[in-house]
Amino acid sequence: MADLPDVDTLLAAAVRSLGGTRREGQAAMAEAVSTAIDTGEHLVVQAGTGTGKSLAYLVPALRHAMAEDTTVVVTTATLALQRQLIERDLPRLSAALAPLLHREPSFAILKGRRNYLCRHRLHGAESPDDETELFDPRQLSSVGRQVKRLHEWAEETVTGDRDELAPGVSDLAWRQVSVSANECVGAAVCPFGQECFSEQARADAGGADVVVTNHAMLAISAMQGYQLLPEHRVLVIDEAHELVDRVTSVATGELGERVVTTAAKRAARLLEADLTERLSESGDGLALLFGEAEAGRLDHLPDSLAGAVAAVRDAAHACLSAIRTGSPEQDPDYATQRKQALAALEEIHDTAVRILQSFEPPLRERTDVVWLAKGPKQSPTLQVAPLAVGGLLREKLFGDRTTVLTSATLALGGTFAPLAAQWGLGRESTGAAPAAEA
Repeated sequence: MADLPDVDTLLAAAVRSLGGTRREGQAAMAEAVSTAIDTGEHLVVQAGTGTGKSLAYLVPALRHAMAEDTTVVVTTATLALQRQLIERDLPRLSAALAPLLHREPSFAILKGRRNYLCRHRLHGAESPDDETELFDPRQLSSVGRQVKRLHEWAEETVTGDRDELAPGVSDLAWRQVSVSANECVGAAVCPFGQECFSEQARADAGGADVVVTNHAMLAISAMQGYQLLPEHRVLVIDEAHELVDRVTSVATGELGERVVTTAAKRAARLLEADLTERLSESGDGLALLFGEAEAGRLDHLPDSLAGAVAAVRDAAHACLSAIRTGSPEQDPDYATQRKQALAALEEIHDTAVRILQSFEPPLRERTDVVWLAKGPKQSPTLQVAPLAVGGLLREKLFGDRTTVLTSATLALGGTFAPLAAQWGLGRESTGAAPAAEA
């Protein structure tokens, strides 16, 4: 490593600068994190209230990033902790350590593309969200006013970050001016690619010493193959007790009449009516069968429901094939419609395939669980999720990097073993730091 002060010296300087006093638990945790980074061993740390765990992992993380000219990624489960790190902890820590590290460390926050305003969508690249047809006219009037305010805000915002908009707007309004990662046509095609808020956030993150993001972003990047995060060899997962739930949520697929209808409407902008009408009818078939079925887990898929899911799969596949074999145009608006349609069709096709395949193995050998969710205020949907995500985490998340997992509540019954098993980590690959507990 470069000639930099050791972690204990840096931590002491940071504590003095912030007007605090030395805490033995904090010092022990910082040393454990530093050792894990040096040895490449995963580390689990329970750090209760009063430990000062943010400083305990940020100090060794910053030292490593600057010594190796690399990026360390920190993920959290909650927006509150992200804000604490970005708005309080990292600014104060960077200023305190700058004299010892020869320059002020840099940091950035990175969120999913849907969290940033999309200039292309804002300027009328697409028709309004298909879901708006499902809402009460009075609600849509409110959405219209909110969208008008978003247009005004777009003229003054520097980041386009939804969380900086105060007061906020409804999810339905925000969807009118944003796109998800799989709907985006990409900066190379988009006429606003050079002014894209999301691309700018990614560029800022790419040059930062520490990047703060959330568990869902981490899961999407690792498991869906998107290169959303900068290259990194050290990962810190704070609020680690929430990791399994957040990853499971990302890995859950959903199939229902609404998503099928939305996909059909998007495909109808590009295809002959007979193909998209077949897809719409398959969505109607799902809705009829959902109305007759009871909510809850399905260990067996009735033939009628299996046939309805297969009809969605086949109709979506036909639409996908027709769009993919068509002649792609270079017009940005057409490219946007094509990308949006493909994203919606792929989602329902892949979910239908996954649902059907989940029932093929014997019950005890299945890796996914399927259930029908329905309620007074919820459109009925078939949902499919992994029974456990430990294998996915071990392969996709922990395999090629050093990971530090920390929280105030990790040791269940005095041991890390239950959560380590959920994460897919055995004791042979995980260090523990009991001295860091407080």
